Amino acid sequence: MLIGIIADTHNEIEMTEKALNVLRTRNVEVLIHAGDLTSPRMLELFKDFKCRFVLGNSDIDAEFINMKSEQLGFGRVDTSSSFEVDGKKFFIFHGNDVPLFRKIVALGEYDYIIKGHTHFFEDYVSNTTRIINPGTLYGNDEHTIALLDTEKDKVEKIKISEDDM
Repeated sequence: MLIGIIADTHNEIEMTEKALNVLRTRNVEVLIHAGDLTSPRMLELFKDFKCRFVLGNSDIDAEFINMKSEQLGFGRVDTSSSFEVDGKKFFIFHGNDVPLFRKIVALGEYDYIIKGHTHFFEDYVSNTTRIINPGTLYGNDEHTIALLDTEKDKVEKIKISEDDM
């Protein structure tokens, strides 16, 4: 299964639209957003994807994000989420709760931990868990997202540029 992973969009509509267009061309089946949408209106961009969202430290309008998320059929958005898809166990959180991160890695119960927060791409294995941070679509940082192929256990870093569709 192909899973698109995005984080730290920080209300950056144009770059997020470009990233989503790339993921559409790759036939992504599920999309994960690891926090820092910052605005409920960002959720509209994701309405044609099957999505999982978590709140980040910049999502101060959590009540309104949840109202919009439920209105669009995504359900409630919390600070963390765990689920299973394609026989793989996932844990998603924004990444700003370091003690929680250490605890989840130490448990070794998840195949994948998806996080954001640092704005830097990461893909590594700790204990028996693969940790993925897709980077950011915000600001002057390198704009990146990730594509996870669960069947091959392969992660691809995708750079999004100003020139992308």
